[in-house]
Order: sequence, then C-alpha cells, then structure tokens
Amino acid sequence: MSATAPVPAMSEMLPGFQQMLDRHRTARDQGCLLIIDAARYEEGEVLRQIYTLDDDPDWCWLFDQTPFEQDRDAGPIVVATTPDSLLCQHAATGWAADEAVLVLVSGREPDEALAGFRQSLMVQLEHYGPCFLRPYDSRFLEMMAACRPEAVVSLIGKGDLLMWSIDHGGEVDWSSTVGIKEDFRGLNYEQDAAFERLLASVRGFSR
Repeated sequence: MSATAPVPAMSEMLPGFQQMLDRHRTARDQGCLLIIDAARYEEGEVLRQIYTLDDDPDWCWLFDQTPFEQDRDAGPIVVATTPDSLLCQHAATGWAADEAVLVLVSGREPDEALAGFRQSLMVQLEHYGPCFLRPYDSRFLEMMAACRPEAVVSLIGKGDLLMWSIDHGGEVDWSSTVGIKEDFRGLNYEQDAAFERLLASVRGFSR
C-alpha cells in the first residue's frame, strides 16, 4: 500500500468519528481496515474512488477464502489504510452517511483480522435452516451490540477496535466495540429462535 496523503485537519471529519478515535486513544497513523459495502453503489464506483484517493491501495474482497468467493464482487471491499488518510476521511464523510462502511483498527494481517467476519457469513437457524448473514451491516451490528454484545465482540480479535455508523434521520452517530479474545471465531454456526427474532428486525436478513 502506498503512503496516502494525510488529512490536514481531522476536525473536518465527522465529529463523531474523531471523538470515537479519541475515546479509544487511537493513533492517527495506526493501521486500519475499511470494510466497504460496495454492492450498495454502482458497479466499480467504490474501486474508482479508492484509486482516486490512493494510487496503490492494498485491498481485497471480504468474500475471499469463503464459500462465496465465486461471487466475491457482490460483497464488501476491504482496503488497508490509516485514520489520517484521505481515503479514511472520505469513508467518514461519505460512505459512513450511507451506513456502508466499517472501520476495523487492528495490528493483525488482514486475513487474520477478518477471520471472524468471514466465518459468520452463514449460520444455521433453529426454524429456518441455513441463512446468509451480513455481519458487515451497520444495523445488524447495532442490534447485536444492544441485545447480544458477545456476538459482536466474537467478530474481532483481542484489542481490535470495530467502529460503525448509524444514520438517525440525517445525523450520523458512531458506535464501537473492542475485541476481548485472542481466539475469536465469529458467530456460532447454530443459532436459536431468539436470534431469528432479532434478525427479523434487521435490514439484510436473507434466508
């Protein structure tokens, strides 16, 4: 990944994003991954924006190394950057307003950092059977954080910081969680009826 141009003033970014970084004492040059739901936009639009802001980006598909790899371009793009990059500024002021980006601050290699997400794309529901999940969906994360916080922290490794945005009628707020386990394996494959009921109120539920 090339060194992207730093953002001159972090105060120009969404205040909630900056405050969340400060709350967790995250260095502005610390490595992070942007998990961008590219399927929310026209084909190729997200990659064009990435290459406009970083001439040599380090990126991959979230669906790589999963049963959905053959359809990987229908899933999120993951790009490595830092909070002080132009790319991250665009994420915090653009994609975040659409609830289309997660920020995962981690010192791990991307494949290791993403393991919990990749292992949580499919679950077995008690009544409905196999179900494709969107653990990268901000509304899903917000619901799980409120009702089953242990499910959210299972997605990331110990010490990693996961941030997501929620649009409240034009006002964007940021939520976050910090991983607590070195051995993180994502959501349990078998899920009970209570989990099914939670999914019914979350955008992106598909069975």
